Amino acid sequence: MFKGFANTDGTENAQSPARFTSAMASDSDLESFPTRNTRWQNPDGGGRFVRASGDAARPTRAQTAVELTMFVMAGVLISLALIALYTSFSPSHRMVPNRVGEGLAHDRVNILLFGVGGPDHPKHDNLADSIMLVSLRPSTKQAAIVSIPRDLWVHINGYGTHRINYAHEAGEQGGYPGAGPGLLCDTVAGAFNQPVHAYVRIDFAAFEKLIDNLGGVDVYCQHGFYDYLFHDGFRQGWHHLNGKRALAYARYRYVIGPEGDNYARELRQQQVVNALKEKLQTMGPQQTLSLLQAVTTFSSMTKTNLTAPQMLSLYRTFHDIKPDEIRHVSLKPLTQPFQVTRLSEPGEAVRTLNGDFHELQSLEASIFSSERQVSTGDQIQFAATPPQPAPLQSPRQFRQAVD
Repeated sequence: MFKGFANTDGTENAQSPARFTSAMASDSDLESFPTRNTRWQNPDGGGRFVRASGDAARPTRAQTAVELTMFVMAGVLISLALIALYTSFSPSHRMVPNRVGEGLAHDRVNILLFGVGGPDHPKHDNLADSIMLVSLRPSTKQAAIVSIPRDLWVHINGYGTHRINYAHEAGEQGGYPGAGPGLLCDTVAGAFNQPVHAYVRIDFAAFEKLIDNLGGVDVYCQHGFYDYLFHDGFRQGWHHLNGKRALAYARYRYVIGPEGDNYARELRQQQVVNALKEKLQTMGPQQTLSLLQAVTTFSSMTKTNLTAPQMLSLYRTFHDIKPDEIRHVSLKPLTQPFQVTRLSEPGEAVRTLNGDFHELQSLEASIFSSERQVSTGDQIQFAATPPQPAPLQSPRQFRQAVD
């Protein structure tokens, strides 16, 4: 295949490629292979190149400037990539700033409380299953709990419009500062025009264990309901619930009637939070703090950016808060369901009545101006909760229910 190398006299050169290469490399005029900085010639069409006479070609100033610019840009891009890689894996990058001090200075602390399925969840996703914005006013010892529909259609920074529960999953997967909690906190802050000073994330397993460690909670079911998927339900009246039953009460949604929508489920979740608060009131500050700190060890998905001194301080301020000083808010009167036609995430979602968030932001801005519950007539009315009777179960009966 190497036949046909032409000599300068037009005859074929039958030498091997190795000899041909050696002959080229031994030529005194051959210093390097041709480049644009040296003029080379192959005058007779043979296999040898000779350097031409005259000045060697040199790069123009424009060419030099372009090369230098490209070199600098490549260096900058590589440096930025290394910085981004280091930052993404840095522990501080996954931390959500604690701004409780700012909240105390303005006499309002907003804490985002939300639940996730955790490692044992059948779907194995990182969507936020329930979301509540808890606001505390230390000067008047008032509190407000606003349930945020997990399907609320909002703008998520860097991802466009989605259901709000997707913010946590996107933050976990996309390297957002603060990961899932960071993006969810920022999304809630943007939608409601309120700063989020701290967060608490708890998964289902930790939720159950917390309630079991407290000896169960007492909840009044105002509207009896039956879940046809799990073939289970709750009759009207008081119930003493262990962790598993409390989770079922807070999560069941395959229900016919008003208790079947997500708004009803959200207020049942608020009932369980109230029941937890009532149970913690019977404990001392140090005992409560130890229990709350232990919650973060129940599961890898359970965490908070509240510090131990902050938890202790908030407990001492609000542990004896009266039920009528807690405002319960459902966004059902201010939102409506609609069908999402996007192929990637079809199904029902929730949007505001007028297409913007002005009403929701106005509600949050004046959350402590009234103690009136915000809800519709067919929802749970906290003021209508009857007095709790004598203990519903003995300790032995409760242990048997847990086992």
